[in-house]
Amino acid sequence: MAAKNTYGHSSSSNWWKYDVFVSFCSQDSGESFVAHLINELLQNGIHIFRNEELNKGKQIVLQRLEAIQGSRIAIVVFSEKYASSSLCLLELVEILKFHKENGRIETVMPVFYKLDPSDVRHQRNTYGEAVKGHKKILPTKMVEQWTTALNEAANLSGWDQANVANGHEPELTKLIVEEVLKKVKWVLSYSVQYPIGLDFHIERIGCLLNDGLDTVRIIGIYGVGGIGKTTIAKAVFGGMFTKFEGSSFLYVGEDSRRYKCLLPLQNQLLSDVFRRIDIDIDYEDKGIIFIKELLRTRRVIIVLDDLYEMKQFYKLVGGRGCLGPGSRIIVTTKDEHLLNKLDVDEKYIVKTMNQSESLQLFSCYAFGQKHPLEGYEKLSNDLIHYAGGLPSALVILGSLLCKRKETEWEIQLKKLREILNDQIFKQLEISYDILDDFSRTIFLDISCFFIGKDKKVAIKILDACGLGGEIGIKLLTERSLVTINEDNRLCMHNLIRDMGREIVRRQSPKKPGKRSRLWDSREALDILLNHTLKAFN
Repeated sequence: MAAKNTYGHSSSSNWWKYDVFVSFCSQDSGESFVAHLINELLQNGIHIFRNEELNKGKQIVLQRLEAIQGSRIAIVVFSEKYASSSLCLLELVEILKFHKENGRIETVMPVFYKLDPSDVRHQRNTYGEAVKGHKKILPTKMVEQWTTALNEAANLSGWDQANVANGHEPELTKLIVEEVLKKVKWVLSYSVQYPIGLDFHIERIGCLLNDGLDTVRIIGIYGVGGIGKTTIAKAVFGGMFTKFEGSSFLYVGEDSRRYKCLLPLQNQLLSDVFRRIDIDIDYEDKGIIFIKELLRTRRVIIVLDDLYEMKQFYKLVGGRGCLGPGSRIIVTTKDEHLLNKLDVDEKYIVKTMNQSESLQLFSCYAFGQKHPLEGYEKLSNDLIHYAGGLPSALVILGSLLCKRKETEWEIQLKKLREILNDQIFKQLEISYDILDDFSRTIFLDISCFFIGKDKKVAIKILDACGLGGEIGIKLLTERSLVTINEDNRLCMHNLIRDMGREIVRRQSPKKPGKRSRLWDSREALDILLNHTLKAFN
């Protein structure tokens, strides 16, 4: 079973059990350096194979070689006696094998501790003596394999301890940990499987964040649910977080709804920023004090994803004045008005994908390539038209139809036109759930009756029903659920409309007469006729 690292991401999909395997000789002066390095990696939430995990009764060599096969990164610490150890050389061969042959080990990082890299490369001095000793008692072929591995590893990019910060070991450790974090944290947490259309957003938001000023800057990304705000924020964050003294990406909406409080997020924020796993705040008010005190002098980048309340912002970052100079905060939200209240420096609205981008994204999930297979062109275009440029819907539909026959596509498309896909419904319903009762009522009325209607007419009817149409419509436009076109008519994304109508349909799936609203003229007429006939009988 794949291990889960501190950042909350499993590496099972890539077969990795460990983030890092460290190959080193435990019998020379490098041991204390390695112990410090391993401790720092663990403190930063990196999952490492350690000898403590060895099972008694099983061969140590086999267990360590199995650990190499299940690791993503290998750090090889070449110290004075490394080549004297047959186990170390066996490990090195295995590391290079799994790095070159199938890429299971993504990266090999050599560290030359208190010795010249050329000694390793050409087997000179202690390494030459070690090789001579092995040749006397071991098969020639095995020793040749070891010398080849030493040469190959010494030619990889790594660190020469003598030439890093004047040989200062803590600085070398810091550089290694930072490099590991870049590879582990970036790929697991913030990479995007199919980055269709992201470059444009990354460039625009990057310009808003990198204004050259050494002040705290807050950027708001907003738009309708499922539009890709989180994906864009991940991509922007992933390209920038290594440039800051601390960083954290918090899934505020998702986690605060799950935990019913912000305490776990406060702990995660401080753990991420200070790269420690032993932070344990026990109540929210204490967390606010810690955050205000500890972040004041630190230049950080923090993403608050899916923010929906002012108090979440202040309980998590304390406010603009509580962060070090040059810090950046990215807020994603469905509520534009919340960004106004937070007085963000810039607002960035995310709009729906165009047809070309939609087709590429859909095709990636449906066919594993950026264009439809032959014979699926029309069906694909029908489906992306249905999705209306909403990335989340394109991903769901593409995944749903992947490796299915044309007849199955036709059945699904017909079904979608009648009832909204359940996965899409659940994702969009979050936007409805966070509305108050007043806004929910107006939202359902608009989705059922007023799309395409003149705003003034809709307000007049809603006011007559005692609903306060003007303020209600304004609230829904701020939540990106309703837009007003140039003709002053009410508009709504088709899937948002369908989500609203599906909420009403589910009030009584089989008996339309028991629903709170009827928008289908055929159903309304049928109910009226049946009611009239019953009244006369």
